[in-house]
Amino acid sequence: MWTYVLFNIKSNLKRKENLILIVLFIICEIALLFILNTKSFTESPYQTSLGIGIASVSQKNDPKLYQEFMDEVNLIRQTIDKGEQDGKEKNWKSYCEYKVKVSVLEAQWYMVTSNMPNDSYFEHADVLEGLRKEYGLPDLSQYEKLIVQKSNDINLYFCSMQQARYFDYLLKHDLTPITYSYVDASSVSLQIARYILPVVLPLLVGLLLFQQRERRAKTEKTILTISGVKKKYVRWNLISDVLFVLLVVFLPILVYMIVLVPFKGVSNLIYPVLYYKPGFTGFHYWDTQGLDHIELVASGLTNMSVNQFTTPGMELMPLWQCTLFVAFGLVLSTIFYVLLITVLSELMKNKYLSLLVFLVVLGLCSFASPLGNMQKINTFNPMSYRDFGMNLLGTSYFGYFAGIVIIGLYSVILYLISKWCAKKVRV
Repeated sequence: MWTYVLFNIKSNLKRKENLILIVLFIICEIALLFILNTKSFTESPYQTSLGIGIASVSQKNDPKLYQEFMDEVNLIRQTIDKGEQDGKEKNWKSYCEYKVKVSVLEAQWYMVTSNMPNDSYFEHADVLEGLRKEYGLPDLSQYEKLIVQKSNDINLYFCSMQQARYFDYLLKHDLTPITYSYVDASSVSLQIARYILPVVLPLLVGLLLFQQRERRAKTEKTILTISGVKKKYVRWNLISDVLFVLLVVFLPILVYMIVLVPFKGVSNLIYPVLYYKPGFTGFHYWDTQGLDHIELVASGLTNMSVNQFTTPGMELMPLWQCTLFVAFGLVLSTIFYVLLITVLSELMKNKYLSLLVFLVVLGLCSFASPLGNMQKINTFNPMSYRDFGMNLLGTSYFGYFAGIVIIGLYSVILYLISKWCAKKVRV
């Protein structure tokens, strides 16, 4: 089997048309990395502090306590001013410590001013309390009696809570805050996966493989007459085609990683990435779609809208784990695209017609499920999962787990159809 697989891969790599496509693909990647690297110098790696509102506080309840509270608020404001200056001067260790302190105090204040009946609404409250004690911060709950009107909005709590954990992670792992477009050996694969591959991968598969049916037709009937080969033939072709595409996609990424190691190292492999846990562990949709809002909040490699950042369920994942999960999704997507073009080429003898149908089908599916689409019917649209980084990091209404299941199911169905097509070949 492997002799046949290697023969197919080598023959594909020798074709002039394929070599031209591969070179163009690599040029696009290099251009993207250059643009992102340039852009990262102008981006801000940190968020603006939300602040602690005092509109709901009245000194009538206890003037002395109110004065103590205002003294604390003034100290917090001084800390914010110094912290923002540290950020501008790139004094990152001091900046991260400031962000932890301010975010913990903000989250605690939102708990105090919230009208929620119990602590079950406040995720990671125990973690925040531990950070409050660890950094020697005041307990703002002592000022609860000053509040004249509480709020039912706890979204800002989630934002501050996530920021506190995020910057505490950076501080304790001695990591420097990075921007959304940052490129190094650790992040290059994720950047290519979310900027280029959602569009280029199906095009690559279609253009690299659309002539396969015509080339194999010359030997197919002979091969299928060999005893025991007919049942394995579809599997052999699938393996060789998938490995060929993955070689074209992942080998350049591996080279980029090796080239970038001497410049920036691989310390950011443990960099924290925010992902949407409910969508990672089951069929779960966003309660609100973040793209309805323009304002974005940066958290390193995660660039989220305010709605997404203030939604419960966001958790931290090391970058290396995120990369592996996205890579797995890419492999599954590649199998799906290869099987789709294979089935179409089997059903349509004209290679140009099969390529056209392949591109039209995927194009229409992509058009039906844009990034901001919230229709649940698109759960079954394979192009809702064209960017598994988007699904994993919570930038999509559709979750990562649903994508793995749906794309896997479609791949199984297409594989069975391709086997049925092989049986229909007259020998």
